Amino acid sequence: MRYKKQWRGKSGLRAAAALATILVIASPAYAQFERGTQALTRVQTWFLSIGVILVSLAIMFVGARMAFHAAKWSDVAPVFWGGVLLGGGSAFASLFF
Repeated sequence: MRYKKQWRGKSGLRAAAALATILVIASPAYAQFERGTQALTRVQTWFLSIGVILVSLAIMFVGARMAFHAAKWSDVAPVFWGGVLLGGGSAFASLFF
């Protein structure tokens, strides 16, 4: 019983020292992920840009058709909702990168 009480406090100190040592040794490994992080950031930016462009084009097309060709909403609604779904899906996919 006495033996267990004697080492109880020191084992916590040893664990903390081991954890600190592992973190110091492992920190240079994070530098190798920089290229991967940059590539994923570029992919995320492209997805978000494609989403914004698709929604903008859909709104412009619908507005031009309704203004200049006197189209009804029922004629252009599939184009609008298709653009919104594709653009929203692309923007939603950028959240996962």
